[in-house]
Amino acid sequence: MKTFSLSNRLAVVLLAGALASPLAFAQGVFEGSGEVSDPNCVGDGCGYVPAEQASEQDFQYGENSEVSSAESASGEQVPADSVVSDSTLADSAKVATMNIDEEDDDAPHYVAENAAEYRARKEGFSRGVQFGVRVSGGVNKSFGQKSGDWNIGPEFGAGLMARLPLGESFGVATELNFSYRHYGYESESDYGEYEATVKEMLFEIPVMGQLVVDEDGLFFALGVNLGLKMSGESEFKQTITAEGHKSKETRSNTIPTVGVEIGGLADIGYVVNRWLVMDLRVVQNFTNVLDLDRIAESTLMHSKLYTMHVSLGVTLLL
Repeated sequence: MKTFSLSNRLAVVLLAGALASPLAFAQGVFEGSGEVSDPNCVGDGCGYVPAEQASEQDFQYGENSEVSSAESASGEQVPADSVVSDSTLADSAKVATMNIDEEDDDAPHYVAENAAEYRARKEGFSRGVQFGVRVSGGVNKSFGQKSGDWNIGPEFGAGLMARLPLGESFGVATELNFSYRHYGYESESDYGEYEATVKEMLFEIPVMGQLVVDEDGLFFALGVNLGLKMSGESEFKQTITAEGHKSKETRSNTIPTVGVEIGGLADIGYVVNRWLVMDLRVVQNFTNVLDLDRIAESTLMHSKLYTMHVSLGVTLLL
C-alpha cells in the first residue's frame, strides 16, 4: 500500500511538469519565437505582440512625434520615442532662433536709429520757424554782349537764414548774406593788351519756396535773389605797343558796377540731420552788372554782362 502511494505521487509530479513546460515556452520570449513585449504597455501583466506589429507601431510614433505633448496632456499613453523627437525638434528650433537673433542683433538698433534720424530731419526742417547760419563758396561766369573776355571768378558768402514751414513738404525761406565777388577781364587788340579786375562787396537777400520731394530729406527751391552793393572797386591795365616801344598805364575805378542786382534762383539741397543742411545754388542775374552810364573805358562800352553764380552752401540750423 505504501509503495503504491509513492508511485502515485511521482506520477503526479511528472504529469504537472509536462503540462507546465508548454505553457512556459508559450509565454516566454526566446530567440526565434517571433514575439516581443508590447511597447505600448507599462507595468506588470503586459502581454506580448508579434515583432512585426511592434516595429510598425514604433515607426508610426517616430513619424508622428508632434502628438506627444497633446496626448500627454489628455492622459493617454505617449511613446518614449515621440518625447525624444519633440525635444530634439525644440532644441533645433531654439538653436536656429538663437542664430537668427545673433545675426540680426543690430537690426532693431539700426531701425530705431534710422527712425530717429528721419524724425530729427523732419523736426529740424518741417516743424516750427527755423533759424540758421549759412556759409558758401563758388564761382561766377558772365554771359551776354562782349562777355567772352571775362574769366571765371571766385566768390564767397556768409549770413543768416530763416525758414517758415507751411506744411510737411513745403516752406518759405529767406536769407541775409554778405558776399564777396571777383571778376577778371583779359583782351587783346591791334593797339595792345588789356587787363581788368572788378571786386564787389554786397548784401544778398534771396527769397525762395522749398519743396521736400523725398522722405530722406531731399528738397528743391525756386525764388528770386536781390543784391545790394555795399562797395566796389576796379582796376584797368593797358599796355600799348607802338614803334617797338611799350607803354603801360593803370587806371582805378573806371569800371563801375550797378548798385542793385536782381536774378532768379534755383536750389537743390539735402537735410543731413536736425542741425545740418547742404545745398547747391544757382543764381542768374537779369541786370547788367556794369553801369554803362558811368563807365570810362572805351573797350568795355556797350558791354552787357549777365552773370551766373554757382555756389555750394552749408547751413547750420540753430
